[in-house]
Amino acid sequence: MVTTRFTPLLDQTDTDEPLNDHPEPHNPSTHLVFLSFFAALGGFLSGYDTGIISGATLFITTTFALTPLKTSLIVSGVILGAILGSLLSTRLTDTLGRKKAIFLGSIIFILGAFIMALSPTWEVLLFGRIVAGAAIGLSAAVPIYIAELSPPAFRGRLVNITPFCITLGQLVSYLTAYSLSSRGDWRTMLGLAAVPALIQCVGVSAMPESPRYLVQIGRMREAMDVLKRVREGVEEEEIEAEVEAIRRSVGEVKREQLGIKEMWDVKEYRKGLIVAAGLHILQQFSGINTIMYYSATILRLAGFTTKSSAILFSTFIALSNCIGTLSATWIVDSLGRRKLLLWSMVPVFFMLICLSGAFRIAGVGGDIGGDDGDGGDGVGTGTSWIALGSLVVYVFAYAIGLGCVPWLVMSEIFPLEIRGKGAGFAIAANWISNLLISLTFLTVISLLTPSGAFVIYAVCVIAGWAFVHGYVPETKGKALEDTDVDGGGLALSGH
Repeated sequence: MVTTRFTPLLDQTDTDEPLNDHPEPHNPSTHLVFLSFFAALGGFLSGYDTGIISGATLFITTTFALTPLKTSLIVSGVILGAILGSLLSTRLTDTLGRKKAIFLGSIIFILGAFIMALSPTWEVLLFGRIVAGAAIGLSAAVPIYIAELSPPAFRGRLVNITPFCITLGQLVSYLTAYSLSSRGDWRTMLGLAAVPALIQCVGVSAMPESPRYLVQIGRMREAMDVLKRVREGVEEEEIEAEVEAIRRSVGEVKREQLGIKEMWDVKEYRKGLIVAAGLHILQQFSGINTIMYYSATILRLAGFTTKSSAILFSTFIALSNCIGTLSATWIVDSLGRRKLLLWSMVPVFFMLICLSGAFRIAGVGGDIGGDDGDGGDGVGTGTSWIALGSLVVYVFAYAIGLGCVPWLVMSEIFPLEIRGKGAGFAIAANWISNLLISLTFLTVISLLTPSGAFVIYAVCVIAGWAFVHGYVPETKGKALEDTDVDGGGLALSGH
C-alpha cells in the first residue's frame, strides 16, 4: 500500500492564473532549446512515418496487390508496435532513465526503417512497421525529459517542440512522397526515415540525463550540474532550492514499485490517469490520424483523381498542421492549456461537419477499390476544394489545441514517482485508440460513406469538449514539484 498525503491544488478548473508564486522566470537557455530539439526528433520520426505511409500506400497496394484489409494492416502495423513500445516505456523510462529510453528508441527505429525499405513481401513490411512502431512508442520519454529540464514559465513552449517536430516530420514526409511519386519509389520513402533516427542517436548520446531522474536515483551532484548547464544566469541558490524541492518530492513517498493497477487504486493518481489518457484518446477520436494516414486516399475520393495531385495537395494539410503547432508554441503558456483546448475544439467540430457536407453534396460513396490508375487531370471539382479547405482549417485548429496540449498536460500532471509509468499509460491509450480508428476507417467509409464517418468524429469532439470542460484542470505556470506537494499528485478534486 502506498502511503501518500495529497494537497488539493485545483478546486476550480477555469482559473487562468498561475497557482504558485515562483520567482520571475529566466529565458530558456540556448543549450536547453538545443537539448529539447534533439530529444524531440523522436516526434519527427513519428510524424514522418504518419505522413509517408499516406503517399507510400498508394504504391504499396499495387506492388503487393493488397486488399483493403491488408492495406489497413500495413498502415496500422506501426500502431500495434507503438502500443507495445509505450507499455514497455512505462518501465524503461523509470529504470533506464529518460535519456537511455530515447536512445534505445532511435536505434530500434533505424532497424525498422531498413526492414521496411528492403521488405520482399507484405508480411515482412508489416513486421518492419511493427518494429518502427515499437521505437515510436518509446518516445513517451521525450516530453517527460523536456518538461523535467524546463523552467515552469517556458515549459509549455519547450514541451511543444515535440508536437511541432511531429508536424514537421509529416510535412517533410509529404514533400518526400511527392518528389518520389513519379517513380512510385515507396521503398526509398520508407527507408529515408533512418536518417533523422541516426541524427537523433548521435545527438542523444551527448545529452545529459534528466535532473529529476538523477535525484530519484540519488545522484544529487550530477542533477545540480545539469541544472546549472541548462539554466544560464540562474543563481546557484535557486538551483540548490530546486534540487531540494525535487528531493523532497521523491522522499515523501514510499519508493514502492507501482504498477498501473496500484496507481489506479490511489484516487489522485487515478484521476491523473483519466485526464492524461482521456486527452490522448480524444486526440484519436477526433479523426486526426485517419486524415493524416489516409489524406491522399481521402483527397482522391474528394475528386483529386491522380496520385501525384492527391499527394501534392496533402502537403497543404501537413503545412497547416505545422503552422498551427508552431502558433500554439507561442500562446500555450499565456492562454493556458484548458482554454486553448476548449476554444480550438469549436472549429474542429465545424470543419468535420463541413467535410461531411462536402462529401454528401458530391455524392461520394465508400468504394475505395478498383482504381489503381490515374484518371482525369487531378484538378478536382468545387466540392473537392471545399473538402481540401475544410481539411486544412480542421488540421490547423486541431494542431493549436488537441495536437499539443495532451502531450504537455501528460508531462505535468503526474508526480515524479509515477511520471514515467503515467506517461506510458497515456501514450498506450493514444496508440490503442489510434489502432482502433485506423483499422476501422476504410471499413467505416465503405459502410457509412466518408460523410457518415466525419459525422461520427464530430460527435466524438462534442463529447470531448464536455470532458475537457468538466474534468481537465489548468496546469500552466506550475513547477513540476508543485503538482505533488506533500507527496500527492495533481489534485483534481471537485471534478
